[in-house]
Amino acid sequence: MAFGLLMILSGSCLDADATYGNAMHYVTRQSMGLFMGATVTAVMLMLPWPWFKRGAWVAYGASIVSLALVLSPLGHSAKGAARWVKLGPLNLQPSEFAKVALVLILSHYLANNRGRLKDIVGVGLPGMGLLTPLVILIIFQKDFGTTVILLGLSGVLFFVAGLQWRYIAGGITAALGLLVLLVLAEPYRMKRLTSFTDPFADPDGAGYQVVQGWIALASGGVFGTGLATGVAQRGFLPEAHTDFISAVIGEELGAVGWMFTIVLILGLVWRGFLISTRARDLFGMLVATGITTMFAAQAVINMGVVCGLVPPKGLVLPFLSYGASAVLVHSLCVGLLLRVSLESGRPALTEEAATSSGD
Repeated sequence: MAFGLLMILSGSCLDADATYGNAMHYVTRQSMGLFMGATVTAVMLMLPWPWFKRGAWVAYGASIVSLALVLSPLGHSAKGAARWVKLGPLNLQPSEFAKVALVLILSHYLANNRGRLKDIVGVGLPGMGLLTPLVILIIFQKDFGTTVILLGLSGVLFFVAGLQWRYIAGGITAALGLLVLLVLAEPYRMKRLTSFTDPFADPDGAGYQVVQGWIALASGGVFGTGLATGVAQRGFLPEAHTDFISAVIGEELGAVGWMFTIVLILGLVWRGFLISTRARDLFGMLVATGITTMFAAQAVINMGVVCGLVPPKGLVLPFLSYGASAVLVHSLCVGLLLRVSLESGRPALTEEAATSSGD
């Protein structure tokens, strides 16, 4: 978090000063998100464990409602996409919370149906049906990146829960078919895909951001140009402090800074999967696996976009990119991981004891 604040300040101070007259504008808002996130994490550690299972449906329902609000007059649009709900001075992005809600509801559903996934009609398909309203609402928000993440998370959770390979293969085929249709349905997505294969074919248009990200990385060399000295933050690289924060890191801190970033992310992912292996019940194991997979996938996609290995998706780098909604959700996720870890040292409760404990 501290490293993220430093790089956000370095990558955004000139833009923030020119736009808002305050070089600390983005850092201040990010700090507010971190403070709220820390509060949520503390609350997570104090709640009884059975409440998380019961609250899965509440989180799922709230996520559907909040995603629907984006399409209402309360919704806020930016750069052609309606993805935010404006609440006073804050713009919250419900799709970020939808990822956590999906992990919770699928973990709860799969844990309750342990050993029954062979019944693909009675158990498997209804489980996948939980994904449907979230995906539909997010598709209407033109959030392709989150759609990919939700489909991937569902596949991982079903696989870990024991779904047979033939059904997993069928699900992957269906998901790829949906993604192809989404790409073909929007010309700008097809343009992004074609520019990804050769960004220099349109370096001032569709390929501009990728080319500028490469220039930033190449300029950094081994040790970087130094904090706040790169050209990326001087308006050459759009979204430098959000989706392309790793390009700022690469330019100003060089390959050494990039490796440090990768080590931080690998440490987070390693601890998350370790927590999942030590979870005392299937629900906790699936929650930890889903959250950790989300962190890993977003990091791989984000840094892959900057490297030109993945088409632009608009996904943030966990804890490093600017975004109050994202950092709030990621803090919530860390709270869940810590809660699963805390429970791992306790003996598993029977259903009757768990119900009594929750009351």
